[in-house]
Amino acid sequence: MSLTEFTCIQCPIGCPLQLTHEGREIVEVKGYSCKRGDKYARQEFVDPRRSLSTTIRIDGALWGRLPVKISGPIPKDKVLDAAKTIHQLRARAPVERGQILLENILGFDGIHVVACREMAKTG
Repeated sequence: MSLTEFTCIQCPIGCPLQLTHEGREIVEVKGYSCKRGDKYARQEFVDPRRSLSTTIRIDGALWGRLPVKISGPIPKDKVLDAAKTIHQLRARAPVERGQILLENILGFDGIHVVACREMAKTG
């Protein structure tokens, strides 16, 4: 049996997690204070995923950058590719909060790039 350790990122507590496994088969998870920690360790071991928030350029608005995020987590090893794709985007005001700016990023069905705030058109 092998032991893999994680620090849970599901809440501010940051529980130290210990996942015991035989190969890719999970035997036990210890160290969590809530069920989210158990779920996180299992997901992190099998298929680590991350969310992504950043900004893109926007034309015709008071500010030159628009905060955006992806609508769901993607595989950890695809985050850099997603960031590169997002940074190539350019929006035009007006933009509504929650507006989809790019559908199905990197081919992930249902994972969209969305605006995190409203930006009115100026001038």
